Amino acid sequence: MAMLLAQLLLAGIFVLGVAGNNLLGNPGFEDSTLGTHWEKSGCSWAISTTEKRGGAQSVHITGRSAKWAGLGYSLGLSDGIAAGKIYAFSGFIKLENLAPGFSYHKVQVTVRHKFNDDSLQYVGVSLQPFVQPGSWVEIGGDFKLPNNIKEIKIYIQIAEPEVNYYFDDGSLVELIPDPDWRATAESDIDANRKARFDIITRKKKTISLADFTIEVEQTSGEFGHGTAVKASLWADPASGFYRDFVYNTLKSEWAVIENALKWRQMEWTEGNLKFDEANTTINDLLSNGLSVRGHNIVWGVDERIPNWVQAITDPEVMKAAIYERLSSTADLTKGRLAHWDVNNEVLHGDFFERKTGNVDITMDMFRNMSVADPDTKLFINDFAVVNAGLYTTAMTNQAKDYLAAGVPLHGVGVQSHLHSSDIDITRLKYRLKKMAEAGLPLWITETTLNEADVTTKAQGIEDVMTLYFSHNMVKGVLLWGFWSEAIWRPDAALATGTDSITLNAAGQKYVDLVNTRWRTNWSGKLKTYKNKRYFKGDYSIKVKKNGVTLKTVKVNLPSKSKITIRVKGTNASPKVTFRIR
Repeated sequence: MAMLLAQLLLAGIFVLGVAGNNLLGNPGFEDSTLGTHWEKSGCSWAISTTEKRGGAQSVHITGRSAKWAGLGYSLGLSDGIAAGKIYAFSGFIKLENLAPGFSYHKVQVTVRHKFNDDSLQYVGVSLQPFVQPGSWVEIGGDFKLPNNIKEIKIYIQIAEPEVNYYFDDGSLVELIPDPDWRATAESDIDANRKARFDIITRKKKTISLADFTIEVEQTSGEFGHGTAVKASLWADPASGFYRDFVYNTLKSEWAVIENALKWRQMEWTEGNLKFDEANTTINDLLSNGLSVRGHNIVWGVDERIPNWVQAITDPEVMKAAIYERLSSTADLTKGRLAHWDVNNEVLHGDFFERKTGNVDITMDMFRNMSVADPDTKLFINDFAVVNAGLYTTAMTNQAKDYLAAGVPLHGVGVQSHLHSSDIDITRLKYRLKKMAEAGLPLWITETTLNEADVTTKAQGIEDVMTLYFSHNMVKGVLLWGFWSEAIWRPDAALATGTDSITLNAAGQKYVDLVNTRWRTNWSGKLKTYKNKRYFKGDYSIKVKKNGVTLKTVKVNLPSKSKITIRVKGTNASPKVTFRIR
């Protein structure tokens, strides 16, 4: 099976569900030469039979003279590329060595555009940090060709020219847009988000059901929806309107505290924890039935780290500070949070790896936190994975590597800070499918759509939310704020106002989707209803006579699939029983 899959990938028959021929010649370097289009720049090359991934050979790159030096592939219009089309490049690299003084390297894939007037443009396609010798690592990403293109060159960059590497199993395929993507998404929503539920009604012959009704109310969804909130506002008695909006207008079932749980904000000076506002917020959210995500325990980007931690120079003291942070955080939140982002944006920041000298320090954080708080699901969380594709493959690799190493990783947090111009459904679908390869739940943890025009923003919200909701591996979507007075990017606001909050057109679209269109609520005459499909989640089912409730039952779908309602007694004094299975 593995060999068959490798052959299919090389042939370009099937790449992440997107049909298309592999546009690369000699993709597995099975020939004795590089061929017509493979190029080596500022380096030496040789065919290797000792190091290979898919077939019998790979290419070995040595003697690199600069960052840009190495392997590349050139294509012109006659080779099948065209302006305006979208492509996905992938391949596998294996480092032979590290440069002196380095524990890992960053591998970049770049596309050079050559236009009709011979001008050049360089576009980054992907970045893969933390690459070490010893194993094959996938690199690559998607890109769209601009107008007036004449030729492209795809090539690999490593900043340190001392690094030699092997490369194998290259692929370049066109990503073909689906003109009926919305119909496809609606079909996927029905398959992934709904379950069949039968209501069977039985009665005594002497009883008339003319005055009986049934009400089916979905009280919560299996798919998570909610928002980030500001603890400073939440804990302020004067900001009740802010809390009410989340509870009663957005009707959020999940929340994440934006900043108050981050290390820098919690412990500006060593040993002085600021937790009161966050604690108040968590308590209130939990008491109102919301699930809470923890964001974040540490953040490996230098400027996001407390100054007193940045000043630590001894690796062992740094490790002790990290583990004290994990321990103290677990003591404060154990058993209360559904998720924790452990080391935020680790693909973009290697502070802890540098300062401890341990490239696997984040893996150790996960293991430590899992012991300290075993009931909370632990997440990686990063950006430039859907709004851009630079780190999509890297995030997939990270998840796979953690699982292979036995790290207790429970989900992938996908930041989604979009501009309206970023919404290309074909590319978004490709990136989601790529990250789903790891087999872990995907949570869209930070959703914004930065667009001043609310009509355009409303359409963008509908498109993006529909795509996310349709994907079987996406388990929830959280807004990264909603109110123009308390949001990172004001143009992303779904609501406006000063001392009160009012939905704009985009916010109304969001509320209509999550609280109406993607919910099952109905009422009608009491009778048998079979072969109906309901959105998965928790339900309250009531049987009434002349508006008076006779019986209420709670049901979870899809764990249950059928309810039998029996009406006994007399018309004047009916008795209703439920049997659920």
